[in-house]
Amino acid sequence: MQPSGVGARTLLLSLLLPWPGTGQFLVIGPAHPVVGHVFKEVVFSCRLSPSMDAQGMEVRWFRDQPPFVIHMYQNGQDNTDLQRKEYHGRTEFLGENITQGIVGLRLRGIQVSDEGKYGCMFQTFTFFNEAHFPLQVTGTGSSPHIHLKGGEAHGIRLLCTSSGWYPEPRVGWTDSSGQDLLPLSVIKHQMVNGLFHVETTIVVLTHSEGNVSCFIHNPLLDIKKQARLSVADDLFPKIPVWNKLLYAAVAIMAFFLIGAAFYFWRQHKTKSILNEELERRKLLGEEGLKFAQSYAEAVTLDQNTAHPYLQISENKKSVRGSDVFRDLPSCSKRFDNLVCVLGHQIFFKGRHYWEVSVKEKIRWTLGIWKDSVHRQGELQISPEFGFWALGLNRGNDYQAFGNPRVTLYLEEFPEIVGIFLDFEAGRVSFYNVTNLSHIYTFRHRFRGALRPFFYPGPPHAGQNGRPLTILPVNHVQHVTYRRFSV
Repeated sequence: MQPSGVGARTLLLSLLLPWPGTGQFLVIGPAHPVVGHVFKEVVFSCRLSPSMDAQGMEVRWFRDQPPFVIHMYQNGQDNTDLQRKEYHGRTEFLGENITQGIVGLRLRGIQVSDEGKYGCMFQTFTFFNEAHFPLQVTGTGSSPHIHLKGGEAHGIRLLCTSSGWYPEPRVGWTDSSGQDLLPLSVIKHQMVNGLFHVETTIVVLTHSEGNVSCFIHNPLLDIKKQARLSVADDLFPKIPVWNKLLYAAVAIMAFFLIGAAFYFWRQHKTKSILNEELERRKLLGEEGLKFAQSYAEAVTLDQNTAHPYLQISENKKSVRGSDVFRDLPSCSKRFDNLVCVLGHQIFFKGRHYWEVSVKEKIRWTLGIWKDSVHRQGELQISPEFGFWALGLNRGNDYQAFGNPRVTLYLEEFPEIVGIFLDFEAGRVSFYNVTNLSHIYTFRHRFRGALRPFFYPGPPHAGQNGRPLTILPVNHVQHVTYRRFSV
């Protein structure tokens, strides 16, 4: 989508008008990238050279790639006719020095999605010019917190957490001398609002001394926040000798009591493991897919839940992302932030299976949504918040949206994905129908209604233009007719 006056008209006027000449000018924008902090505000500034009165000019502020208007000043006042919807109420034109050719734009409530290239344009009846500059978004998150997570064989495991960082921060541990320590794990999860939540663990050995620190570092601002824990004797208390003897005596007595109980427990546990393994094998490979396909049923899209950036086919079987924001009435059923749509079917019990074509798509997400979860504002994508899904984020970056997310390595990219919900068993399984293989299974004790979930991803300049298409039941071919069933 291109705003009027940006794009083709820019090229045409630049070819027709001479340079330099009377009434012409340069537009000078920020000399360095503008840095904006999330949730705060930033001011863009542009000026004319040579200095001249710009009160009678049209001034536009716009985004590049693709270009669209975020604020327009025309005929001495603001004009919001072409302003992009997500910028409504967030911009303020600053014209105190417009008689000297100096203007500004205040942008409030900075979001990660605001990051990118911007421009400002001045236009008269006979000439125009513009300047371009980047906006870099950054966020310094909460102070890290260190938690004791329990004992290990030779020490204690510590967990350090923090949220609200952007861009992706550096995470680590150091000792008293500032030397880096090797972490046990590091997890960086990008939330729906684009900010990062980080978690890292480390095992502190019983013979350790001094302090241990966890730090989170913002590379753009070069700001570091850290938490420090003193590894004192009371973290690893020394047990008196008489206490050790008492513990040993109690342990010997308990050993004989536990021994008999353990024998019977082990017999019961072995039987349970065997039963669970049989159930698990039902889900795997061709046999698991064939079992799931026997519960195939018709699924359609509920257009009343679709985000305004989505296009739903007339038969309600296909959905694709769009650059056009449809003017739809807002309602509690419709997603207003997460660009997705739900299936019309509602599941309270039983087994249900459907297949979706993801052919030639570079980004998509499919799964199950808890119907009682609200659909407005920021949403946390994880099972804890009523969302069980699997998706692709370009290339071969397949992920199961758990907490933390699980990276999946697939031997063959799926063109058709099968989703199987077993409500009573508490399982949502995903299959690569292309090579008849099981991809991933979520386990959860479901409560309340569930609905199919579809996220087709943005168009990405046509690279992701193909829709997600729900296959009809009579097109769900059984395993015995697939190429690997021979």
